[in-house]
Amino acid sequence: MGKDGVLAEIDRRIKRLEAEISMAEERMRHLEGIGASTKYRTIRRKDYTVHYLILMGAWIITGTLALIFMKNRLPHHLNVPLTPYLLMALVLLVVPGIYLLLARGEMPSTPMEDLEEREKLARILLNRFYRPLREAVGRDDRERMKVIADELLGNPLLASAIERMAEGDPKLNAYALYLYANYKPGLEDEVSETVEKLTNRPLKALLLELLKG
Repeated sequence: MGKDGVLAEIDRRIKRLEAEISMAEERMRHLEGIGASTKYRTIRRKDYTVHYLILMGAWIITGTLALIFMKNRLPHHLNVPLTPYLLMALVLLVVPGIYLLLARGEMPSTPMEDLEEREKLARILLNRFYRPLREAVGRDDRERMKVIADELLGNPLLASAIERMAEGDPKLNAYALYLYANYKPGLEDEVSETVEKLTNRPLKALLLELLKG
């Protein structure tokens, strides 16, 4: 395959991501044009838990003040206990609060948000991984490959984009780049094992070049 074959694999990935960005942008323009983005925002599931918590908090404060006032006005032998009331109020606040935290994480995304997310991930992959990788492979710049591998391990946004766009395991991809950059005779078995595990085609093609040499 040679270096040209590796570059061709990278170029295929770049073109696919560029096409995905273009399609996402076109689709978002279409949704904006028909007013769908506004519609999606208005039909989102309404959650009145926040309003409930605000009203409940106001009720608890008012009730507590009223009980304190009554307690101070009543004879000592008729004192109203505050502890049961406060415990009940605490439960009424905590349970909806927990529900609110859990429900927010489950809120379904809209088609517009999905498109925006896919576009963002594709741009991260292009600018932080595939374009720098193409330049490094074209120049056989192994130090640059180490820098890309470092970013795969140290940049959570890039690692997440790699995983969510099905471009392989970011840690394994980084290891493949380190292995190529530091390759020396005697590491053929390690290269072969890594090739078998890799799902990223450009990096697989890159390592296969070592075995041909």
